[in-house]
Amino acid sequence: MNTTALSTETANISSTGSGDGGPIHAVVGMLSFFSVIGTTGNALVLYVYTRKRNKLAATVFIISLATTDLTTSIVVMPYTIVIEYLNYYVKYDIFCKMYMFFITSNVPFAAFIMVGIAFDRYFCIVHPFKHLMNAQRAKIITASMALLAFTLGIITALNYSVYEGCGGVNDTCVVKFTGVCKTSEILLPHTFTLYYQRLYTALFFLALLVVMVLYALIYRSVLIRRAKRRRQRRSMCSYTTSKESWFQEYRFSMVSSLRKNSEEKNEKSNSAVESELLRQLAIRERGLVANIKTALMLFVVTAVFILVFLPAWLMAHQIIDYNRVIFYMYFAYNVANPIIYAFMNKAFRRQLKIVFKC
Repeated sequence: MNTTALSTETANISSTGSGDGGPIHAVVGMLSFFSVIGTTGNALVLYVYTRKRNKLAATVFIISLATTDLTTSIVVMPYTIVIEYLNYYVKYDIFCKMYMFFITSNVPFAAFIMVGIAFDRYFCIVHPFKHLMNAQRAKIITASMALLAFTLGIITALNYSVYEGCGGVNDTCVVKFTGVCKTSEILLPHTFTLYYQRLYTALFFLALLVVMVLYALIYRSVLIRRAKRRRQRRSMCSYTTSKESWFQEYRFSMVSSLRKNSEEKNEKSNSAVESELLRQLAIRERGLVANIKTALMLFVVTAVFILVFLPAWLMAHQIIDYNRVIFYMYFAYNVANPIIYAFMNKAFRRQLKIVFKC
């Protein structure tokens, strides 16, 4: 996504000497504001979530996402301010390549993390007894996604340079210094760049498609469970039958053993067994409600991601006119996440109060 848009802008700069995407001072002011707010907010998120003793898979993913957002706020945003202010005129090639690596690796990494979060919520809510996702597996998945995102960033960096190749005598390639960070065919051919940009865009939208499908399945599962509860409440079946269907739905592993013990004891012990079953059921129900609330919060994070990146994607594919200010609004995503957590997570708000009191 970013590679196409940046290619378009650098082409405009190299031909006219200045960008035509809107006022540069507005971009500098906006990104400076985003950098300060994003650094503060994501630092608080990391402080709160890293202090948790029992880290779940969702906690690992949130920490990874907050780390990415913090890096973007501290490094990528100021880097973008400098590059934009200089109109992509960069003296050293390494700075050009480093910028392209940062700007095009953090976006897919954030998208990949959201895929991991969506899978985690799906397994917790739809298949809670399979235990397919835990903190250790979440760490391995996050490391694999980071490796893939960094690979994409390296390939993009190799596509950009402050030098360009031009034809010389006897069809030899002459390397010429331009000073503009733009696409170059010195290391990789133009054909490869075109195919790579398509792959980059396809991976981005494949990740979003997977996320939307998983959240749709989660929503469907919640609706089905609610419908079952309504039918159970309206039915005239006995309490035992109603309870039986509930436990079967959640595959409560202790039911069989507790029933077997209850048959060997008197009526008083049976009553104790019934109380234990109800207590375990209440615990499971509270856990399900907590998972659904977390899923809702993380779905809002995904929705914000899609909303702020949509204009940039449309500009990257020249569907709408390029504008610097609107294009770089996608950095608002790195700022919005701590605000979403603060509004939708009671535990996070409680920890923040403790931090500010200290």
